[in-house]
Amino acid sequence: YGLRPSSLLTTYGTIVGLISAFSLPIVGAVVDYTPHRKLIGLVSATLQLCFIFVQIFIAHSNWFPMTILQVGSAFVGWMHTLVVFAYLPELTEDENLLVSWTANFHILQYCTLVAFLLYMLGILYATGYNNDGDEILSSRIASISSLVIAAPCYFFTWTRLMKRRESFHQLSQDSSLLTIGFVKVYRTSKMMHQRFRSLLWFFLNVSLVEAAQQSIATISLTFMTDTLQMTATENGIAILMLFIFGIVGAAIGKISVKFVNPIASNQICQILTGLNTGMAALILYGPGQQIRAYIVASIWGIGAGWKNTIERFTITQIIPKGQDTELMGFYLFASQILVWCPTLLFTILNEVGVNPRLSLLVLVAFFAGGLVSLWMMGPYEEAVRVAREHNNDVRVDLNDEQ
Repeated sequence: YGLRPSSLLTTYGTIVGLISAFSLPIVGAVVDYTPHRKLIGLVSATLQLCFIFVQIFIAHSNWFPMTILQVGSAFVGWMHTLVVFAYLPELTEDENLLVSWTANFHILQYCTLVAFLLYMLGILYATGYNNDGDEILSSRIASISSLVIAAPCYFFTWTRLMKRRESFHQLSQDSSLLTIGFVKVYRTSKMMHQRFRSLLWFFLNVSLVEAAQQSIATISLTFMTDTLQMTATENGIAILMLFIFGIVGAAIGKISVKFVNPIASNQICQILTGLNTGMAALILYGPGQQIRAYIVASIWGIGAGWKNTIERFTITQIIPKGQDTELMGFYLFASQILVWCPTLLFTILNEVGVNPRLSLLVLVAFFAGGLVSLWMMGPYEEAVRVAREHNNDVRVDLNDEQ
């Protein structure tokens, strides 16, 4: 197909990132402007289960169609995430409780990922299929297990727990669901530029750092397989370490606000992750370095858990009340708008023959840009004060423009 095998995963990541970035405003508009939020959640969950079911039949002969299906699965997953996030600000009016719940949800997510990876590694070791070359069987077992676990959880959630919601806004006659999402992104950006500069810099930080953070998994998996020649089981252990220490990072992020403000905490986190990425490019250069790879993955995990926790804590404090749902949607959009960029740059460098260790340093540039944007936010206390001064009046302004 005109690509090096080592470029396959990063090309996939680029395509998924582009589709997510340019489709989320449309999905967000459907969530905001129609009363079908619950239906979209149920449909996206059902589609996700269908994709998992088809993946049970993966084989050497159908890997390319399965790759295309995986792109669809990733898009549906982000659609589902967007709908779930729309419910988040409505869970409680107590902002401290919301912050605590958000952190606990994130820790629970990492715990379930760790539990599933341990289950998979245990199954493979118990059955003797843990040797290199058994990736297809591993994939089939994982898909069957995911389907059995996810199906009852999804259907119980969307048929029993989640409630129907009326549309958050009314769509004017001269507007379209296909374009109103992009219009809202423009108007929200313009409003933040005029009145909430700190919030705008925060979202720029989210765009840059989330792009690097999400690309770490794809790029590092390619790097460990191609450069370090690690087996599927060894890669699984590295991912397991990332998730386990993600729990540690989430706990650090939750505790850190007792000692420093969230912006400073986020800066420390991004310095740690950026330095760790640079260190990986220096100390990982060939086979037989599994222990070093596990250490690097563990530090990446700490950074990911810490970043997600402190980031979501920050956004609950610096967005004006009355605009929670719209800005949470913008937050998801910001987290996806550049996610395709690091994998695209890595793929281009890989295709022209640049050493993968140097290509890995592409991620450091995104973390550096994130640090600059956090510095441009100014004092945290000032950002909180400005947001509270404009509680409940921002939604009125945006609706007037519509």
